[in-house]
Amino acid sequence: MNRLFSFFLMAVSAFLSLQAAEVTFDFSTAQGITAMGYAVPAPSAGTNLAQAGPVTVGGVTLTATDGATQTRIWNSQGNYTLRIYVDGTITLSVAQGSITGVIINAANTTNFDLLPSVGDYSVAGGVGAWTGNAAAVTFTHFGTKNAQMASLVVTTSSDDPGDGPDPEDPIDPNITKLDSIQHLSALEDGTAFQFTSDVYVNYQWNEYLWVMQLDQEGEAYAGLIYGATGKQYPLGAVIPAGWTGVKKTYKGLVEVGDPAHFANPKTILDEDYYSPFDVTGYLSYIADPVEGWENYKVMLDGVGLSEIDDRGNFTITSIEADEDGLTHEATMAGFNKFAIDYPQVDSTELYSIEGMVITYNDEMELYPISITADPGTRLWKVLYAGEDGQQYKLNDTLYVAATIDAGQHKLVYVTDDVDEVYYDLYAEWGYAEWMAWYPDWIALDCSDNEALFNSLAGKQVLKPGTVKGKLADRLTNPRLVLNSFPEELDEAQLPTLTMFKYDLSSDYLAALGNEIGQAEGYFYYKDGKPYLCSEQDTVMVKLNFDYAPALEAEMAAREGHLYGLLCVFTLDEPWEENLTSAPMRRIHAADEDYFSNYTIYPLAILSCAAVEETVAGKQVVDVKYITPSGVVSQQPQDGVNIVVKTLNDGSQTTVKRLGK
Repeated sequence: MNRLFSFFLMAVSAFLSLQAAEVTFDFSTAQGITAMGYAVPAPSAGTNLAQAGPVTVGGVTLTATDGATQTRIWNSQGNYTLRIYVDGTITLSVAQGSITGVIINAANTTNFDLLPSVGDYSVAGGVGAWTGNAAAVTFTHFGTKNAQMASLVVTTSSDDPGDGPDPEDPIDPNITKLDSIQHLSALEDGTAFQFTSDVYVNYQWNEYLWVMQLDQEGEAYAGLIYGATGKQYPLGAVIPAGWTGVKKTYKGLVEVGDPAHFANPKTILDEDYYSPFDVTGYLSYIADPVEGWENYKVMLDGVGLSEIDDRGNFTITSIEADEDGLTHEATMAGFNKFAIDYPQVDSTELYSIEGMVITYNDEMELYPISITADPGTRLWKVLYAGEDGQQYKLNDTLYVAATIDAGQHKLVYVTDDVDEVYYDLYAEWGYAEWMAWYPDWIALDCSDNEALFNSLAGKQVLKPGTVKGKLADRLTNPRLVLNSFPEELDEAQLPTLTMFKYDLSSDYLAALGNEIGQAEGYFYYKDGKPYLCSEQDTVMVKLNFDYAPALEAEMAAREGHLYGLLCVFTLDEPWEENLTSAPMRRIHAADEDYFSNYTIYPLAILSCAAVEETVAGKQVVDVKYITPSGVVSQQPQDGVNIVVKTLNDGSQTTVKRLGK
């Protein structure tokens, strides 16, 4: 080879090496980790990069900060990776020249969400590629799981990055300036403007970019930018001020068209900012164009859906209460704009839906982001916050305690047997905590469906999420009118259910409608009607009585006797709700004699403390009740009682009977 030409090649090679160089940070091998100056971690352990401090390889310095978990080199049984967690960062910098490229080779491609502080970044096939011209670039991880890197290949240049080329500013200094999304609708269509405030990303799909803005009072305003911005932003990304657009109106929807000059985000907000507004129970409100909910992201729980048609149209349905407490059906149109996987609609099912609200021809519509089967509602929430006429799915294990075949209303009584609930009312009441609770009761109404009734009567424990129906009579005797067959929970046993015992000689009775419990009192007729009373004087507290046919003859023949009954408590009129006690219990405040608000339906006689006045012609002068453990009382006690009758001749007779 000509020596002069050879010298020329070496000179060019040296020149190119000065202009561009590659530096590799290898995290995948013990040798590479040692070469960088880091300690090799032991198996199932890590080396914290933030704690180890900056390292420099080939003139490039790597610095790290911790996120939700330490930014670290992790040893998974000999497999080494650099792992960065949410909000963790790595920064690459040079003291001279600039960084012009970074290749990030992923060890795990399932979550590779990195945001560079400058330049452009893209991911393809498990390789992240950054290009730019900067003295330093910081990569922030914003994904929910860790990002795992095998290596970084950094390209540097000896050129001073400076500020890069200084192209002619394309923004007209006389262009309209806009500082609030709130004022966008006031502009005339076709007005070009420059936005002078920051916004953050609420949702992005193809050329649709929904953004939000917070004013100084914390009010959130939503807007839609339609068109190619040249950027794919993560949720919560703050877009710096300075972008431009043109105000447009499409089918009644105000939007920003012709977007330009969109920069990299300067930070990423947490999900509290871009989470949907929970508008459950307010579908009629957001469906009103006057209320201005267009371009907001919302979430609805417990709604019904119609079948989607070939064009993507469907209907959302919710049962809601108005200001007077009257329920009505609210509907809103939906359109599957984002081509999501739509569930097979079941008319007995409830759904949770998240999506973007838009205006189309002056009608409100919802573009769903996700639609999922509603997991169901706890029984206690249905009873205390439900709406009659609304369909519910009960997300509790329910226990069958009794059945009553009343013809048109074949009722199956169930309880959740829950003694503690997580009372999450932070938004309304300012707290969320675990609270002691009493088991709740509800009647499952099979209507006149004998097959459904017989099916439930043969079950003991019902599977969560399979009891579905429409709520009725919540403020008196709550029923769920079933629309499908509940499933039995496999290999589950009926526990000893918590049932309250109400002694009418006390001054307090707090049974809920359709609750099953025990009532003790004297059985009497007054004005031809049966009552269970607190004492033998029937003017005292008394419960209305509804016969169970099988018990009618037995009880009618023994008027005046003290009975312990297993019964269903039903309310004759609604109670006022007491919202000051916890857990909430309703108190009937309209009548001092509020016991008379009850009608009981006896299911079984648990005890009868009647004492015959004579035994074989001898007078009974004293009665004692003795439990098998030897406790003596003048009244029946819990458990089996040995009743000892003392006669007027001094003799005694005994009999065993059920307890109190």
